[in-house]
Amino acid sequence: MSKNFTQSDVFQTEVDFLNEVRALAEDDNIPTEKVKENYKLLCEKYDRLIGEAKLLTSVSDRLHSKLNEANEKLKKQSDEINKINDDLKVNNQLLQDTIDQLVKAKVGRKASSIVLLIAILLFVLSEGFLEPIVEQKVGNPQIGFLFKLGIAVLLKPIDVIVERYMMRRALKQRNNI
Repeated sequence: MSKNFTQSDVFQTEVDFLNEVRALAEDDNIPTEKVKENYKLLCEKYDRLIGEAKLLTSVSDRLHSKLNEANEKLKKQSDEINKINDDLKVNNQLLQDTIDQLVKAKVGRKASSIVLLIAILLFVLSEGFLEPIVEQKVGNPQIGFLFKLGIAVLLKPIDVIVERYMMRRALKQRNNI
């Protein structure tokens, strides 16, 4: 059966005995036999108390050592977690950069397709409607060539404008997620 001691009860027996011995020490009429008996009992209890104090000190030292080891282990684990977090931040940044590049490439492809469609429409408009009218009114076929050259020169700025517009839209969609 285990004893449940509170912290103040641990040495209560020893304190009671010490108080009893002190009271006897104050008594001048105590017989010598009684003094010897109490002295022996005091030595036995003091010896047992030293043994218990050594045991408690040993247990305390072991617990302190285990606590220090646990703290060291926690510190190492904390350092490992911090390193993993740093690696994750770097990997997340790399992943985000890759996603941004993929979005930019996808937007660039879509913008190029749209610009190609616009170029075809402008070419058809130029060949089918504008050039016959200009040749009929001006009579110079080089004017039609200038229209086609103008269309070709406008393709790059149109590509940039369409790509920027689509990129802003893609970024807005990404930020809304």
